[in-house]
Amino acid sequence: MRLWTVQHHGAVPVLEKSGLLTGDWSRVASGLRPGYELMLAEMRRRGIDSAGRPPVWAWAGPDSRDGRVLETARSLLSPLEWEQGVVVLDLEVPDELVVTSAYGWWNDVLAAVLSGEPLPSMDFSTGPEDEREDEFRIQAVLPLVRLDWVRTSRPLEPPADLVEAWPNLRAQPFGPTAAAPNGAARSAG
Repeated sequence: MRLWTVQHHGAVPVLEKSGLLTGDWSRVASGLRPGYELMLAEMRRRGIDSAGRPPVWAWAGPDSRDGRVLETARSLLSPLEWEQGVVVLDLEVPDELVVTSAYGWWNDVLAAVLSGEPLPSMDFSTGPEDEREDEFRIQAVLPLVRLDWVRTSRPLEPPADLVEAWPNLRAQPFGPTAAAPNGAARSAG
């Protein structure tokens, strides 16, 4: 399955050194853990082992290199994350290691977690109508990212309005710019 994910700048060196990128509970707000546990339960139900780590989040389709990728990253990342630098990894992942769902449903889960309400019932159905609606884009979770799944990688520059709003924001992310499946750094374009 073709997926893309936005990761912190340190993902590339981790991938190049270990060949793997995994989720880390220290990067998940403790108050959101029940939502993540719900996603992990679905992964386990499908026979996907995350070794007790949180899933790695991705989005369906290739890195389109357009506003969709930038807007998704803009809505998910903090000023500090932008300042530290982010990369987009374009992946080819075995289908059997991916759980997809509608992003709108996930937002409902997080809203329930944050408000202390009961979690909504699991809805992992996705269809063509989900792909057309921005608010219901298809998200994907996987137990890890392997270096050999990386097709390309590139730094993602923050949107101009964020740079203007946050004067300390770097115009260029720092750190390595790309990872190649053979482990050698390369620019994706």
